[in-house]
Formats: sequence, structure tokens, C-alpha cells
Amino acid sequence: MTVTLEARWFGPAPLPGALQEWFTSSGSAETSTQTDLYLPAEDPALNLKMRDDQIQIKRRLASPLSTTFSDAASGRCEQWGKWTLDLAEPSSALWDDDPTDLWVPVEKTRHQRSFAPDEQSALTDALPTTPPATLDAELTTVEAAGSTAWTLCLEAEGPAQGLADTLMAAGPVVLDETLPVSLPPDQSFGYVRWLQQRPTVTTRPAPDVQIPRR
Repeated sequence: MTVTLEARWFGPAPLPGALQEWFTSSGSAETSTQTDLYLPAEDPALNLKMRDDQIQIKRRLASPLSTTFSDAASGRCEQWGKWTLDLAEPSSALWDDDPTDLWVPVEKTRHQRSFAPDEQSALTDALPTTPPATLDAELTTVEAAGSTAWTLCLEAEGPAQGLADTLMAAGPVVLDETLPVSLPPDQSFGYVRWLQQRPTVTTRPAPDVQIPRR
């Protein structure tokens, strides 16, 4: 299991050009495209997804912490426990045939920057913290259930006792006055909450018994 502390925001499409330029101009970013398969639950504290031949289970470990990083960025920091499990059998059948219609494909184009502890002092003298944690920044466009959006995330991963210090030291530096958009708290939540807001996504049990009766 790994433990993370993250602040994430969602915004409507299209991705603002100024935001993408701000993200990529501040340092080298790795770009990747992938599709994850989510099984959204009624409880946004539980995140279950399939990526390639692995199942990833994330459980929020504490109530979200409201935080102000700068004049432009206020959000909810969420602490997650994450388990990644290899599938014993190929997952292709579920991708191609889901009789429940509950799994939701989410297409992502991600721009990511990662700061190992030995690189974090370039951001601020307050980093790295003790114990050190890895810091990741991500700007992603997402397509799911007929909707398109963008999401910006700042995440610390590592020893649980160092996560808050790392994220609180990095947040005001990364999300400073050069941030070209506003990140309000009502746009700060995780993927499951965003999927719950899609009209065609089902998270509640069916009202009727689904087993055919003879």
C-alpha cells in the first residue's frame, strides 16, 4: 500500500491554453495518453479502477482538509491509501463486454511533472521535508460518459507523516500568482465525485432484481 495526499480541481472543457502554457513552461513535463476503466460507487471516498492488467483500489483515509494555497487556489486536500493488484487473468473481456453497464471508460491525456526529494530544494528552501516525500503535479484532459473536462492535481506520496508538510510547502510555490486560472474550492474533488456528476453514469443499485425469473 502507498499513501498519498492530494489536492485536485476539475474545470470545464476546453482546457485553457494559458493554463497548459503555464504548466509546460514551468519545467519539463512527460505527456501520456491512456484509458482507465472506473467502477464509480455511491461513496466518493472509494475509488476503484482498472488500468491495463491491474486493479487499483483507493480509499480515502480521513475527511478532506480545506486549504488555501494562494489567492487563486483554494481546495480540499484528501489523504488516500492505494493498493495496486495484478490481475490473474487478462482483463480484455470486461473492456469489451460489460453486461452491467456500470464500468466507465475514462480517456486521459496527462502532462506530469515529478519532483524527487533531491530536486525539491529548487522550488523552496522549505523542501524537502523530513521524512521526504515525492511531489507530483499533473494537468490532464479527460473524456468520459459524453463529457470532456480538465483536471489539475498536486500530490505528495511517501511516508504518511511527511505528506502534509510537503504539500503545504509546495502548494503556495507551484500555485502562485502566475497561475492563470482560478481554482475555487467548489471545483476541488476526486474522480469519483466528477463521474457522479455525469448524467449517464450509474452509481446506485438497480431498483429491480436483475436476475431473470422463470
